[in-house]
Amino acid sequence: MMNLYIRKADLAVGNILVVINQNKETIFIASRDKKNPFLIKLYNRLNTLIGEIKLKNNFLKIYSIEINGEEKATINAIPMLDLKYVHLSKINWNVTGNLVMSDYHVTKEGKEILCVQPTILAQGHPGLELDFANMDDGPVGTLLTIFLNKYIKLPTLTPNADLDNSLLKNKIPYLNNFKSKCN
Repeated sequence: MMNLYIRKADLAVGNILVVINQNKETIFIASRDKKNPFLIKLYNRLNTLIGEIKLKNNFLKIYSIEINGEEKATINAIPMLDLKYVHLSKINWNVTGNLVMSDYHVTKEGKEILCVQPTILAQGHPGLELDFANMDDGPVGTLLTIFLNKYIKLPTLTPNADLDNSLLKNKIPYLNNFKSKCN
């Protein structure tokens, strides 16, 4: 199991995101293009481009994940109503769980590849913990996590909606790094 961490503040407002390991060493650096916000590029610690996710078909809302210039996966539309499931074609990954709260599991053929959950990082900063079964899935999984965290939308609430029962009032169960539920 390999764990990587991303600060939620970087995901919310930053165009540069640093992905670190348990020893606080930089593993990946991701950047979002200001003119094309759906273009997310992933670099290794030597600043070599290793992958990107981009809008492949605007009409059908299909996004492409490329690693080393080769398309590895596609995401067909971002779910707006059912926020519990996403499928990545080509590599046949299934994402299930609470995508809005970034608390989900990624599986392939019934085996867990990646688990993402909220956590508290050093100095009390909220973040995301990414637990990989195999680090070879790190680039695709990291791009997927950044993409889902940034572009999954909350359902629209009616003016008479009960806010106490809405997703907006749920408390995120931040965990410390020693109580992972992904294992």
